[in-house]
Amino acid sequence: MLTENINLYIQQPVQIDMSSYPNILTPPSSSEDSPQSTLYNSPPSCYGIQDSAYILPQTSLAFDFDGATQATAPYLRIVEQPIDRFRFRYKSEMTGTHGSLCGQTSDRSRKQTYPTIELCNFNKRALVRCSIYQHNTKEDHRPHAHRLIKKQGKGEVDDPHDAYVTPEEGYTYVFHSMGIIHTAKKNLVPELIRKKGQLKKEEIARLEGKVRDLTQKEEIEIKGLAESESKSINLNVVCLRFDAFYETNGILLPICPPVYSHSINNLKSALTGELKIVRMDHCTSPAKGGREIFILVERVTKKNIKVKFYELDDEDNIVWEDYGKFSDLDVHHQYAIVFKTPPYKDLTIKSPVKVFIELERPSDRARSEAKEFTYTVSSNIYKPGSKRARPSYDSSSYDTSLASDELPVPINNLCLENSPTGLLDDVQLEVTSAELQQAMRNINSDEFQRIFNDFGQDYSLATDAPNEFKKSVIKSRVVTSTKTSNFRSAKSRPYCQRSDSIEETAMAKQAVLELQNFIKTHPSDEKAVNMLCHYLKEDNKTNALHVSIRQNELMDVMFLLKMIYVWKQHELLNVRSDLYETPLHIATYLNSEEIVANLIVCKASVCVGDSEMNTPLHVAVISNASIAIFEKLFSSEDKTFVDMENNEGNTALNIAIENGNLKALKLLCLNGADINKQHKKNGYTPLRFAIEKQNVDIVKYILQHKDLQALVEDFQDINPLQAAINKDNSELVDVITQYMKQNNYVNVEIKNEVEDYSDDDFEEKFSIKLEQISSEELREMYTNVKNFTPACLDDISQILDQSGTWQNLADLLDLGHLMRSGLCDSKNSPTKLLLKLAIETNGDSVLQIRDFLENLDETQAVEIIDNMVRTQFM
Repeated sequence: MLTENINLYIQQPVQIDMSSYPNILTPPSSSEDSPQSTLYNSPPSCYGIQDSAYILPQTSLAFDFDGATQATAPYLRIVEQPIDRFRFRYKSEMTGTHGSLCGQTSDRSRKQTYPTIELCNFNKRALVRCSIYQHNTKEDHRPHAHRLIKKQGKGEVDDPHDAYVTPEEGYTYVFHSMGIIHTAKKNLVPELIRKKGQLKKEEIARLEGKVRDLTQKEEIEIKGLAESESKSINLNVVCLRFDAFYETNGILLPICPPVYSHSINNLKSALTGELKIVRMDHCTSPAKGGREIFILVERVTKKNIKVKFYELDDEDNIVWEDYGKFSDLDVHHQYAIVFKTPPYKDLTIKSPVKVFIELERPSDRARSEAKEFTYTVSSNIYKPGSKRARPSYDSSSYDTSLASDELPVPINNLCLENSPTGLLDDVQLEVTSAELQQAMRNINSDEFQRIFNDFGQDYSLATDAPNEFKKSVIKSRVVTSTKTSNFRSAKSRPYCQRSDSIEETAMAKQAVLELQNFIKTHPSDEKAVNMLCHYLKEDNKTNALHVSIRQNELMDVMFLLKMIYVWKQHELLNVRSDLYETPLHIATYLNSEEIVANLIVCKASVCVGDSEMNTPLHVAVISNASIAIFEKLFSSEDKTFVDMENNEGNTALNIAIENGNLKALKLLCLNGADINKQHKKNGYTPLRFAIEKQNVDIVKYILQHKDLQALVEDFQDINPLQAAINKDNSELVDVITQYMKQNNYVNVEIKNEVEDYSDDDFEEKFSIKLEQISSEELREMYTNVKNFTPACLDDISQILDQSGTWQNLADLLDLGHLMRSGLCDSKNSPTKLLLKLAIETNGDSVLQIRDFLENLDETQAVEIIDNMVRTQFM
């Protein structure tokens, strides 16, 4: 076949069968010689995809050009594959600077790579070529109607792109500065005719030994092929084809079979584009699920997207997975999804569980980058703005743990007045000084020692002194501590807006008094532990310690803390009230430095969260606590709490920035807060939050941090410096600009993307423009349209029949089985039959079909339907 004619142009015969070489060849190049090539090494996985029919025997004599014999057959090897997702741009978008088609191993943190080809087993000057082709699994690869352009000087040239390779260059060439232009549907046939015509001319030159124009018959054949192929071409997937040629007498002779890259998908197509979660309004959910979450995403299709939750074990194996619940109506204009979280596998978790969330596209099993998500403890806890009944603290409230015969006689026979004043007068404590001194030996805290020295004598005196003296000592101590303590009134606190009722105050005094009398009986350790747990252990219920701290009853607090410490019941310090606050939360908010210090000494946890998972450190920032409070919290042995997140995904550092609390920000940074930690909702770093708040002082401080990584990108691939440059704040812009100059940062401007529907052929579809109607008015009109007009049905059927998109539409309408069953007769219009069944049998509305076509990028069909609706109401 071709080999018979090759002999006309080379002196020696070619010892290889090229009959399997495809008849459709690559068109001649309109570009000039390309610049010097660069070699990039690549793993074996980057080898070209070759059809078995094109692989040549590697042991035969292949070519003898000018007397130079090759021992083995030449072949092409793809050293660097192109990236698998790239934005196909419309012609109208090609203004300004746009990214080039990079190599698969490109990384933003290092030098970019580009598609690279190597010609092996050849030792003469050769020409290598890159062109754009349809990606098929079959052997008949065909040219694609899209254009592969390459920058050349100030202009751009179309594919194919040719370059010469020599032994000096290692027969390797790098195809850089290329981009893909999306050809409008109305131009598919002309573009295919152009490319196929060039291919035919090249083929004729090889067969006849000369270059000539095409005959009329050949042109008609090419036009028929182009029209046929345009109906089934996939506009969202392409691949690169690489050829190698030997030039003789101005004619290019193929050296070896071509190779094809893997598929390149249109990044902005809902059917093939990259899946990405851009933003979430919540990053946590109760374990029982059901939380409604809004997420912003890159373009998706309603019936071809899922939201997946999963958990990994230590070896990265999936141990649990489930999907968010939503309907087609919950996917808003392809860019937002509203869903409800699935329940976690264990509804009774006792602590937060980290899982992951990602988007999944069933059609091609594509997945987005996973984002962290947290399941929290499910509980009927207080929620801000809701009302809850106050607990009743009657005598039966504390009868669930110990039977009456187990209680010491002084407590069992105790009769108390209902007045808080009476309770205060009867407070007693029997703990000998020797016992307290013994307990103190195990407490390594100057603060605790000072408190003990201040109050220890009073406790001892209260045991043996006459009643009147006890009253005066206690009252004077309470008055003094109230006046001298740096105490914030609970009535003014926004953190948990409540004050203790008379019943709660009475309950607290009663519990303290009973414990004091219980101590007089010199109980065993077991009974003492049971008694403490009886009064203080029940979670989600306000106890005596909570009330005593809120009321700043320092003596009662110290008594309870000493009992807890002596009998090593440290977990009682983490019991949460009915508002889900631990004693440390309350003391921190009230700015009670002494109580906070002693809670830390007694091993209260700084990691326990409240109903919103705010730790005491969050509370300290919210309440603008004193430096002493922060120092006490940071003195805890557990340092993991510094970067803990609440239910909104905020760390204490985030809240400090939000509140403009520079003091807290500095303390947090000095104590190891992660200055580069990304928010789970949007990927913002602390620097980005400060820039969004436009707080110049905080921005300046963060920019001075030694560990700052200023270019960490958010979920939209925008880094803080890019965001800052676009702010309308001259002082902030000056600060950022100066920082960029000092650190040699350049090219951080944000590229403004053009809308996906800016194609010029979309703008020219109709020369007669109907009166402009808002989208809301148009959708209202659709409610009164029950079917397509005959003219509209004919027009959109012709469009969908030619493009083949009716098959995708059938799947979206849940009528895909029609296509597979053969019910859609190809002799007639399958689209007409599909639309009639959808409306008359399936009950689908014209608006639903219109929206599905919009998802499928059938903009011309959508415009025709919209115009049909408009004209019916004009």
